[in-house]
Amino acid sequence: MKIFVAQERQNNFDIPPHRGGLALEPVAWIDREFTFDLPVGAFPAVLERVRGTPARASDLVSGAPEELLSARFNDKWSVKEHLGHLADLHALEEQRLREFLAGATTLSAADPMNRATEIAGHNHVPIAALLKFLRGYRALLVHRLELLTAEDIRCSALHPRLRKRLRIVDWAYFIAEHDDHHLAQARRTLIETRLRMKFREGM
Repeated sequence: MKIFVAQERQNNFDIPPHRGGLALEPVAWIDREFTFDLPVGAFPAVLERVRGTPARASDLVSGAPEELLSARFNDKWSVKEHLGHLADLHALEEQRLREFLAGATTLSAADPMNRATEIAGHNHVPIAALLKFLRGYRALLVHRLELLTAEDIRCSALHPRLRKRLRIVDWAYFIAEHDDHHLAQARRTLIETRLRMKFREGM
């Protein structure tokens, strides 16, 4: 029996064509472009997206075994790492909110290497604990956002990577889009990992 290698070209394993939302390779987050033109009145709806991320993450992994959620292929993040990454950003999100409200000119930059996630060891943490961290951190952020006034929500600062001025309503939208990016990546990883493990079991 050949040793399973988690690379399609090495084991000649062809993943069946995807359908629907999985039909295309996702755009890398760093390559996404944004137009921030939402009215301030859209803030309540955007806030619901930000609030709902932990629930959607929980639904995504429901019933999946730990082994499946911890699996890495081709050096890409596992499902646990995608979800853990959202919790890892809590400190940056809190810092940026303080900067908005303090009238800072430029927001703190994110780590482009994502070192916090790379060294966190999320794959060794039970998924229930990761979801608990995400739920708790996100509840704190949402609570703070709920306390903002209309004037606060209009506060703006320069995003260091995008080189665009964001209001808090734009920043909340940016967080929601980032959440969706990693939830979509986590779902794609989950489906592809199931296919690879099914193939390994049949060898």
